[in-house]
Amino acid sequence: METTLVIIRGNSGSGKTTLAQALQRRVGHHTLLVSQDVVRRDMLMSHDYPGNISIGLIEQIACYGLGRVPVVIVEGILARDRYGEMLARLSQSFPRVLTYYFEVSFATTLARHQKRHRDFGVEDMRRWWLPHDTLDVANEVLIDEQQDLTTEVQQIMTAMYDCD
Repeated sequence: METTLVIIRGNSGSGKTTLAQALQRRVGHHTLLVSQDVVRRDMLMSHDYPGNISIGLIEQIACYGLGRVPVVIVEGILARDRYGEMLARLSQSFPRVLTYYFEVSFATTLARHQKRHRDFGVEDMRRWWLPHDTLDVANEVLIDEQQDLTTEVQQIMTAMYDCD
């Protein structure tokens, strides 16, 4: 089985988790979703710092899906300086890789965050903010704040399956 790796990254509140979950529902059965927050915060109760224990576990979980499921989605802030090397290794391991980055303003992420349950505030989000933290890999697609969820999901589905 050929497995496609979909990497979805962006700042807190950008829409990456919502997109990843919607994509998983759309692709359906046996789609492996590896969420940075679930692995790092929920499973390991680890803070996000260079070399944190979640980096290797995210990689191992994603690699488990290689050849076993049609699609593996890895999503999170996944800051380039901390996760970039791991994402590069994953990208070399999978036969097909689609990379997306939410390039949205701080004001947009703040507005989106305020619509949901708040675990943290404006100052936390400002401290975590990483402007234009792209991976600078071939075919990395930037998602802007003008796109809606339906369009985003369809864009990825089209890239995966060459469908409408």
